[in-house]
Amino acid sequence: MRKAVRKRLEKAAKKGRRIVIAAAAGAIVLSNVGYVQAAGIEDVFDEQYYADEYPELKDVYGNARSVLLNHFIRAGLLEGRRMNGLIDIVKYKEKYPDLQEAFGDDWDAYVEHYLSHGAYEHRDNGTDFDPVAYLNRYSDLKAAFGMDLLAAYKHYEEFGKKEGRDGRSEAVVRAEQEAAAKAREEAAARAQAEAVTSTQEEDVNDEEEDRDDRPSEPEKKSFEIQSVEVTGGGHIRVTLNQRTEQPLALEAFSIICNSGGSDMTILSVTTNDNMVYDLTTTYYRDQEYDLRITLADGTTISKVFVYRTDCAQIAGINAVRTSVSEARISYNSNEPGSFYYLLKENGEALVYSASGESEEVTESEIIESGIKTEMKQHENSFTISGLTEGMPYTMYYVAVNTEGNATLVKSLSIDKEVYEETAAAIKRADAFAEKQENGEYLYGFEIELESATPESLVLEQFDISCPLNETKLGEVRTSDNKIYRVYMQRGSIPNGNNTYTILITLKDGTQLKGTCYLDLQAPRVDARSIEWEDADTIKVVVNSDEAGTLYYAIQDEVEGEGTIAPKDPAQIYAQGTRISIGYGLNYITINGISAGQWFCYASEDAKGNREDFYSYKQIPEYTDPTPDDSQQPEITGVTVLSTSNSAKLRVVFNQTIWGLYDNGQTQISGIEGKVGFIADYESEGDLEDNVLVLTVMDPTISIPEGSHTLTIVLEDGKTLTYDFTV
Repeated sequence: MRKAVRKRLEKAAKKGRRIVIAAAAGAIVLSNVGYVQAAGIEDVFDEQYYADEYPELKDVYGNARSVLLNHFIRAGLLEGRRMNGLIDIVKYKEKYPDLQEAFGDDWDAYVEHYLSHGAYEHRDNGTDFDPVAYLNRYSDLKAAFGMDLLAAYKHYEEFGKKEGRDGRSEAVVRAEQEAAAKAREEAAARAQAEAVTSTQEEDVNDEEEDRDDRPSEPEKKSFEIQSVEVTGGGHIRVTLNQRTEQPLALEAFSIICNSGGSDMTILSVTTNDNMVYDLTTTYYRDQEYDLRITLADGTTISKVFVYRTDCAQIAGINAVRTSVSEARISYNSNEPGSFYYLLKENGEALVYSASGESEEVTESEIIESGIKTEMKQHENSFTISGLTEGMPYTMYYVAVNTEGNATLVKSLSIDKEVYEETAAAIKRADAFAEKQENGEYLYGFEIELESATPESLVLEQFDISCPLNETKLGEVRTSDNKIYRVYMQRGSIPNGNNTYTILITLKDGTQLKGTCYLDLQAPRVDARSIEWEDADTIKVVVNSDEAGTLYYAIQDEVEGEGTIAPKDPAQIYAQGTRISIGYGLNYITINGISAGQWFCYASEDAKGNREDFYSYKQIPEYTDPTPDDSQQPEITGVTVLSTSNSAKLRVVFNQTIWGLYDNGQTQISGIEGKVGFIADYESEGDLEDNVLVLTVMDPTISIPEGSHTLTIVLEDGKTLTYDFTV
C-alpha cells in the first residue's frame, strides 16, 4: 500500500474508527458505510507478509517495500507467489475464465474486481481469509470498519489471529461443522452397536447375581437445557441443569431453523463453569430455532428458542440495593423507547427464556401491569422504591423501541443486602483514547477515587468488564494513588456504546465498584440526497444514527478529492455552519449555491466526540423542480394538534391515502429518536380518507419548538415531505 494508505489503515485498525471515503475515482461509499476500493497491486501489496512468506527474499532485501514490490511485479507473479493473505491474485485469475476474458493480464483489474465485487460474490480468493465473512462474524469490527475490506485484513493480520478470531469463509466453517457432525453420528452409531453386542454376550444370571451383591447406586440425573437466552445479535447464552465433566466443544452444538430459513453457523463456544455456555454466531433472521447439543456419550438434548434482534439491545443492566426500601437500576440501550418492569418477591416466578414453553411472567403481563419508564438511547437509570426490608426480588423486564418491537422477557435479581459505599469509593470513571507518538491509539479508563490509597494499586487489583466480551487490560499508571489510568492491551478495540463495570479489590479485601459508559464515536451521518428547490437553493437530506450536531460548509473544491486520503475537518468545525440534528432523516435548506460545488460535513455528539475526517457530496447540475402532478399523492397541509403527552399531527393530502400509507417509515426531523405512530384516517371536503391523524405512541416524546420536516413514505416507495413549525 502507499504509505498514506497504510498509515490510515493502521490507525483505523487500532483506533476502531470507520474509514469513510467519498464517492470518486478509486473510492466507493455504500450508504453510511465506506470501504476502500484499491486501484491495484500497489495499493494492497503487503511487504511484511511477502518478506515473512519468502525468507530467501527477506534475507536479501529485508522489509524494503519498493524492492519487494518490484520483485513481486517482475518475478513473483510469474512464480505464482502471494503478495498478501487477502488475495492470491494468480489463483484468482486462473480460477475464473470470465475474469480472464474481461481483464487479460491487467493484474490491477483483478485486485479491483475482488475488492469491489468478488468478495461479495463469495468468489474463491485463493487464501484462507474471507474479509466479508470476518466483518459479518464480529459486530465490533463491523461497527468499527463498516465494510472496509482492507481494514478488515489489516486487523486480522495484526490482531485477529492473536485473539483467536476466525477469518475463514462461511462455506469452510459450515463444511467443517458438517464433517464434525457426521463424525459424531458415526461414533455414536459405533458405540451403540458395540453396546448391543456386549449385552448379548453377557450371562444374564451372573449379571443378576452380581447386581444383588453390590450396593445400589443413585440414578444419574439426566442432562437438560435449562434456558437459551439471546444476549445480542450473534450472541446466545445456553444454561444446562448441571455441569458437564469436560467443556463441550463447538462441534457438540448445532442450531436448526424451524421456520424454513437457514440453520445458524456457530463461530465459537466458551464456558467458565461447564454449565453456562456462551455461543457466538453469524447474523440470521428473527425466527424460531432449535438448539441441539450432542453430549460425550452420544446423547442429544435440545430446546426451542426464539431469536429476536429487531428490537432494542439492552446491555450492562445492573441492580444496586441503595437502601432497605430502594434499588437503583442502570442499563444501556442502543435505541430509544419504553422500558417496562414487574417485580416478584423472592425471585420465585418463572421467566420466559424464549423456550416456547408456558411461562408465568409474560410480555403482555409486564407491559399491561408493570411499570413503564422512559428509555433513552445509550445510558439509562431509574430508582425502584417501596421494597420490603430484607426481601430479595426478581425484576422481569421488556424493552419496546419506538417502532413497537419488544425484547424477549428477561430477569434481573435485586439482592436483599444494601450496598454500602466505602470511604475510599470510586468518585468518577471516564473512558479515554490516548494517541501515541507513532499515531497508534491506546484505549483505557481513568478512574478517580474519593481518597488516595496508601500504596499504588497494581493491575491485578482491577477488573473491568464489558457485557459483550472480555476486556483485556495491559497496564495501570498513577502519580498520586488517587487518579489511576488503566490501559487496555495494545491492539484491543473496545465495544463502543456500552457500560463497563469497574471492580477494584483493595489489599484488605474491600471492593470498590463503579461504572463507565464508553462512547468515543461521533454520530454516523450520511448525506442521502441533494435536490434543487429553485435556481440557487438546495435541500440536503442527511441521515444520522443519533442526535447531535452537524457542521457543514459549501466548498468550491475538496483537497485530495478522488483519493482515499483523509480530509481534515478542523476548518469545518471552526468556521462551518452549525446545526442540531436528530435521529434519522434531517433536512437542510441552503441558499446561494452553484452546481459543481461540494457539500462538506462532519458531526459531533453530546459528549463532544468528533470525526477525524469530513465527508462530502457534490452538488448536481441544476434541473427545474418537477411540476406538481395532481394525480400523485401530495401533502397539502400539516396542523400540530399537540406537541407533548402523545404529540399529535393532522396531515391533509390531495387525494385518498387509505391503502397507500406505510406507517412504519414516518419520521419527524429534530427529535431525539425515531418515533412510532398510531395512524387514524379522517375525511375532509369531498374526499374520503384523505386525512391522517398521527399520534406519537410514546407520551414521553415531545416535538420541540422550531422548524421540522415530516417525512412519509408510501407503499410504492414514493417519499413525501412537508415543512412545518412549532
